Amino acid sequence: MIDTVRTQKIFFAMGTVNTVTLFEESDEALSAAKERVKDLDRKLSAYSHDSEIYSINSCAGISPVAVSMDTFRLIKHSVMYSRLTDGLFDITSRPLSQLWKNAVKCGQLPDESTLNEARKLVNYRDIILDYQKRTVMLKNKGQQIDLGAIAKGYAADEVRNILHAYGIENAVINFGGTVINMGQQRNIGIQKPFAPNGQSAASIKIGNGKAVVSSGLYEQFCIIDDSFIHHITDIRTGKPSDSGLLGVTLVGANAEELDALATAAFIMGAEKSMELLKQRNIEALFITDDKKVYVTENLREKIRM
Repeated sequence: MIDTVRTQKIFFAMGTVNTVTLFEESDEALSAAKERVKDLDRKLSAYSHDSEIYSINSCAGISPVAVSMDTFRLIKHSVMYSRLTDGLFDITSRPLSQLWKNAVKCGQLPDESTLNEARKLVNYRDIILDYQKRTVMLKNKGQQIDLGAIAKGYAADEVRNILHAYGIENAVINFGGTVINMGQQRNIGIQKPFAPNGQSAASIKIGNGKAVVSSGLYEQFCIIDDSFIHHITDIRTGKPSDSGLLGVTLVGANAEELDALATAAFIMGAEKSMELLKQRNIEALFITDDKKVYVTENLREKIRM
C-alpha cells in the first residue's frame, strides 16, 4: 500500500527545515504543530535576544532567570542526560562550540590558552535549578547554555502529541533529520557521509511510534591547516571528537532522548556506547571512518544497505 500525502507543512525553525507530512486531512493539526514549534524556538534559541536561553546566558554568574515550563523541563532533562553520559552530553558546551565556529569563520585554529579557558566554562553541574520558583541560573560568568543538540527531538515529540490530540494516526515528522513515524511501517533513509544531501547509505524500516535520529561529523566541517574540523566537540579535550566514527543513527521511542544520546554515542564510539544504548532499549547503526557499518542485533533485519 502506497501512502498518498494529503496535507503537508514545511517551515524553518530551530536552525533547520521542518516538515510535517500527514496522510490524512487536517489543516488545523498542521497549523497547531507549526505554532508549537515556533513557540519553542522563541523560548529555546541561544541566538535570539528575546529567548529565555539568551536571558539565562546573559545573567550567568549574576542572577537566576524565571522561565517557562518548556525551558525548565528541557534543561532538567538535559542535566539527566549529562549524568547518564558522564558529561559527554553537556548543554553548557556552547563556549567551546562557539570557539570552533569562529575558527571555521576565520580559518584559524584556536590557541591552547583560549581553548583551556573555554573548557573551564563547561560543566553541567553549574546549572542551578530552583524547582519551586522555576528558575535557572548558571553559576559562573561566561558560561552559556545551548539546547541545539536536544531541542529538535523535544519539539518532534511535542508535535507527535499534538497530532495524536487531533486524532491523526498516519504521519511523518522530520525536523532536520530527527524523524518520527506514525502509522504504518516506513523506510527512513540514512544520509551517506559526505554525499549530496538526500543520498542514502542505508534505509531502516521502522514501525508506528518509532523515532530515528542521526548525528555525523559530515554535517558541518572544514579543513584548517591540514586538520579536519567538525561541529561535534568532545568536552574532555575541548576539540572535535575523534572517536573513529563518521556517523551514528539511533532508533527508539523518544526523539528527545535519541537527540541527546546520539551526540554522546558519537563521542563515545561504537563499542563504548553499546552498553548505555542497550540499557535504554535503543537500537543503533554506526558508520566508521574506514566506511564500515555496524548495527545492533535487533536492527539488522530492518536495514537495507
